[in-house]
Amino acid sequence: MSWQKSIFANGVSIVRSLPTLLLPLLDRSGSACLLDDDTVRSFTDGEGDAMIAAGILVPAKPASSVPALCGGDCSTHEVRRVGRGVAARFFEICPYDGLEPVDPLRLRQWSIDGKAVADLLAKAMVVQPEAETLLPGVAWHLGDLSAGECSYSVVLATHRAIGSLSCRKDASRMILIGQNLPTDGFAGCLLPNEAFAFSSDRVDARRQRLAQVLPLSSERIGNAFYRKGQMWVVRYERQETFLENNVGPLYIARLLATPNRPVPAVTLLASRIGIDERKLTGSSGELADEQTVEECRQAPGDADALRDLEEKQDQLRGIKDAYDALRRREHGM
Repeated sequence: MSWQKSIFANGVSIVRSLPTLLLPLLDRSGSACLLDDDTVRSFTDGEGDAMIAAGILVPAKPASSVPALCGGDCSTHEVRRVGRGVAARFFEICPYDGLEPVDPLRLRQWSIDGKAVADLLAKAMVVQPEAETLLPGVAWHLGDLSAGECSYSVVLATHRAIGSLSCRKDASRMILIGQNLPTDGFAGCLLPNEAFAFSSDRVDARRQRLAQVLPLSSERIGNAFYRKGQMWVVRYERQETFLENNVGPLYIARLLATPNRPVPAVTLLASRIGIDERKLTGSSGELADEQTVEECRQAPGDADALRDLEEKQDQLRGIKDAYDALRRREHGM
């Protein structure tokens, strides 16, 4: 299932409801997190039905009590069933008003499928298509975040998961996503709306915010531009990307080597083909090693060395011609 399809059910986006569902899911201390019919119907624009259709809300055992509507001192009323099967009737018991009929629809309850919620957040991490269950019903691995030479697991966790997670040998490499979780023994902890950006039709992981909770020793510090194998590494404000090894990065590296100083185009060309740029021009702008080449022609010696020198001279002439053409273009000649 694609990311775009997974956030819609019955043509309705379920993203806006995720923060609301995460509160009871992550705060719970019991074994189940149940929503009553009134709560589900309070979601606007058909989002409640959409979450049921998406499998995020799963039908659970009917309620044995309902919120009191009598307006008295009662907060809830116990429910009694009379009869069985299709003939069954339900009544709420009020100590002041006695028995009152209850619509069976009011007794419906839904549990939140934590794995289904975690799957949506895992897709926002891009790399991982679905969440990995670490502890059934209470902790899920959403994806990984790399920092320096280290990799950290991003974990959606409830309070009930903390004891078991803290005993794992990789606990110090975990970034927990939850409600007011302890940070001792873990890499860090964030609230759901700090780790993810929820809009009307999408969820995005805030990777920069996730990286901010990591120990400073694990982060890439400072800006940088350097070659690594056949790639160029560009790092700016802790964000890192890679460029292919082509002409552009070579020129940039040469310009950065002498900041705040003008660099002629002929010098860039020389750095590209590996020629010592100091030999390109003399004080008058002419080729500097014509005499060296002529001396090598007249003196006995290695023919291969002479041939290499002549090839270098040809390259120098090509660069000089290109340089002269650039100068003429700059001056409109």
